[in-house]
Amino acid sequence: MNTFDALNIFYKEDTISDFLIHCFKDDNNQFLACFLQEAKIFVDNNASFEIETRVGLGKAIGTPDVIIKATSDSEIQLIIIENKMGSAEGNEQTNRYESLEARKRMAKRFNIDLTDTKFHFIFLALDTTTRPKNSKYVFLNYQLFLSGDWPLKDPTLSTIFKDFQETLHRFYEPMQTPYKSLASNVEMDGMQRKICWQNILYETMSTNPNLDLRWGEVAGAGRNNFLFLITKKNWYSSEPHTEVGLTQTFYIHIDVYINLLNKQKNGIREIGIRFETHPYEPHDKIKHLPGYETFMSNKQMFQEKLLEITKQHGIETKSKNTKLLVMTLPIKGTTIRDTVQQIKQQVNAIEGCIDKVVAEMVNENLLN
Repeated sequence: MNTFDALNIFYKEDTISDFLIHCFKDDNNQFLACFLQEAKIFVDNNASFEIETRVGLGKAIGTPDVIIKATSDSEIQLIIIENKMGSAEGNEQTNRYESLEARKRMAKRFNIDLTDTKFHFIFLALDTTTRPKNSKYVFLNYQLFLSGDWPLKDPTLSTIFKDFQETLHRFYEPMQTPYKSLASNVEMDGMQRKICWQNILYETMSTNPNLDLRWGEVAGAGRNNFLFLITKKNWYSSEPHTEVGLTQTFYIHIDVYINLLNKQKNGIREIGIRFETHPYEPHDKIKHLPGYETFMSNKQMFQEKLLEITKQHGIETKSKNTKLLVMTLPIKGTTIRDTVQQIKQQVNAIEGCIDKVVAEMVNENLLN
């Protein structure tokens, strides 16, 4: 048993951030230089570093995990690191940290001139399935620590880092063969199972370039559930309902719901088609807003039209009368590989039907 197992700290973001900061501050900052090179951030050899963790920028912006100030003769750079050890990005988190107001507050905090400062943003995640919402962030995965040289002079830090590498290796190993790991009795936690499913589904569905694939902790499903969403650019409104109202808003997607606590080799029995607002809002938050009745009427019409066209095409479906779920399609695979291929076949079958119904309702000025 190593340090991270004994203390049960592998998923604790604050603790891992503190550990990384100690590594960054190790003699001559060689470990830090290697890390920054992974993010394609280059600093002068004579640069000095100031490193802070959990830097509060006010309630409206939040608290970045790590900020590094690199000062050299030629320039000043601020490097903002958001560390994720399994959790999803908070609401607009990376957008808030990259905003002009956040930059101003960081410059004030470090007593530097905003206009003369170069900013870099890093999203460091254990989960290979997550991505930052803000495109200015460079995505790095913790697997980077499993290859290359990571020099540490402090003997205690070096020992702990080797324990960390061992834990990382054990974490990622099942994901190298996701079908086999899910189908066998390999010991995995929910995060590992989530990444295995994401890799399998993405590899299978990404062969269709028209599909927009999204995944993660969607619509408040929680950490024990994984949702893989399949949509298209013409399946959602061109403008957000927060600006144009509910009367013509729509966001249609096919979802694959996986209970990560269910360790059955194959627990997917159906996939669902949903008609929601764009962007998504829970039903309880929209039911009292103007235009709600029209929105629900459009959802009902979409359901009726889609049921009719799927019947014409001989596609087996089951109508659903929950608030936002329209219908489900059965999945009857006996193995994980069969199940994933059936999901692909069902999506291919229903895609053109949804396209046709959406086009009809847009032409009728019911959706926009």
